[in-house]
Amino acid sequence: MIKYRYTEKKMEDIMKNKIKLGIIAVMCTLALACGGGSKPSGKVLFESPDKKVKVYESEVNNEIQKNLFAQGLKESDIPKEQLEATRKNIIQSIALTKAMAVEARAKKLDSDKKYTESLELTKDGILAELNVADQGNKVNVTDDEAKKYYDANPAAFTRADDIVKLQLLGINSGDQAKADAALKEAVANPNNFTEVVKKYSELPNSGTGETNDLSLTELAKTHAAIAEAVKNAQKGQVINSIIKIENEWYIVKVLNKEPKGLVAYDQVKEILKNQMKAKKRQEAQEKYIQEITGKYNIK
Repeated sequence: MIKYRYTEKKMEDIMKNKIKLGIIAVMCTLALACGGGSKPSGKVLFESPDKKVKVYESEVNNEIQKNLFAQGLKESDIPKEQLEATRKNIIQSIALTKAMAVEARAKKLDSDKKYTESLELTKDGILAELNVADQGNKVNVTDDEAKKYYDANPAAFTRADDIVKLQLLGINSGDQAKADAALKEAVANPNNFTEVVKKYSELPNSGTGETNDLSLTELAKTHAAIAEAVKNAQKGQVINSIIKIENEWYIVKVLNKEPKGLVAYDQVKEILKNQMKAKKRQEAQEKYIQEITGKYNIK
């Protein structure tokens, strides 16, 4: 079976360059927040039934902005779907941390020496992370640098095969009337294909029917009939026939097609600049850490 893309579960790659927005550990930060500092504000995004645990909008936004800053990113760099998924996970993490803190205070652990003596070190740790991130955020990559790298490394930007991304509606009951009705609706309104999939598809765990990017050659090895049908199709086209492969019947829409060969510079420019910037950031941060290590004679 063709692997589907689980849009509701999978965190999207940022502009296909695999720079991912990770969810930072909030335990140390919230240990400080619960014990002092500025009072959280804004909308309450979570509240426990006993009202002892609340998560505020300002707390969540602060964690997101801190994480973006640490990676040299802006909110506009992150797909909306991914940002919302991250926000939801951060709310859960903060709520759990605060719940654990409530339980700990009930046990008087907030007066424990292991807690009180760790607070200053925790503060210093957060400052150190922000300082290193700030140093890395000073780097930049110019258009000329990116173009020079692109020209010098053509193999890195060459597709070895045609790539297709498909949306599939699958029927495995052998119901010809149902398949005919689904095909008729899909062909009549390609832009509404997702709704047609939801209405008619019988394949389990298919979601909206979207696949990952697929090599046409590899697709031909496992689903030759589909590969043949989409080989000469255009982007956005619904194949006007039911493709039957043993007990599974498919109605197929071509979401995207990318030809093999050298990818145009304009298509990879921003991805390349982000990758080069990430590498520069890491190098700048490592150099800075070495400088501080030497300055303070840390051995």
